[in-house]
Amino acid sequence: MQNLLHKFLLSIGLLLNSVLLFGQTSDPTETLQLADSLFAQEKYTESLELYQVILEEDQLYSPGMLVKMAFIKEGLGDYSEALYLLNLFYAKTSDKRALRKMEELAKQHQLSGYRFNDMEFFRTIYKRYHLQIIGLLTAASLLVFSFILYKKRRGSYRPVSAGVVFVLILAVLFALINFGQGRDRAVILTDQAYLRVGPSSGANVKEIIEKGHRVEIMSQKDVWVKINWNDRPLYIRESHLGIIES
Repeated sequence: MQNLLHKFLLSIGLLLNSVLLFGQTSDPTETLQLADSLFAQEKYTESLELYQVILEEDQLYSPGMLVKMAFIKEGLGDYSEALYLLNLFYAKTSDKRALRKMEELAKQHQLSGYRFNDMEFFRTIYKRYHLQIIGLLTAASLLVFSFILYKKRRGSYRPVSAGVVFVLILAVLFALINFGQGRDRAVILTDQAYLRVGPSSGANVKEIIEKGHRVEIMSQKDVWVKINWNDRPLYIRESHLGIIES
């Protein structure tokens, strides 16, 4: 009984301490600095509470913060949250070390959806720099088109090779704009997640899966997300997912 009372009082103390610490600053940058300081002091639970405020309320996060949160979550045994945070980190940095860590956790807990290939790496890079890539290709196409017009006006020769290059650039632009980013992914964050055949709580349950699996999002309608599960389109509530957006 005394042991339980001690744990209860300790939990209350940590909670009050975190509230007081957070009350001292409302600026996300200052909150992040405070959380990093607590992490450096190995006060992981307190730092995690502040990191979560930044992530959930301010919608701001740095790669370093995500790695620290994943480290704490894994230490607490919450591997699904750790995988979600590592996915966010990878989407932000394309750091292949995150892939290796995710594959390690997935193998350890027998999870699906973590087979990575070069195409996914390319799509991650494209998602991060798609505006710059589209801008460069557009500028290149305009440059080639201007060269074609110049040569035709000069009448020196027919710029066939330049025309081929122009068409190829346009084809690459079309493919990237329409298919380059691919679909978003999500990590199942809750145990006993129901997969249904339709977007309704009255639809038949096709399968019940555990947390940690990574799935491909096909579409979304209100609170229902259509996912690809073992090559089958099924529906799951959004609240069960940690969505890794483009």
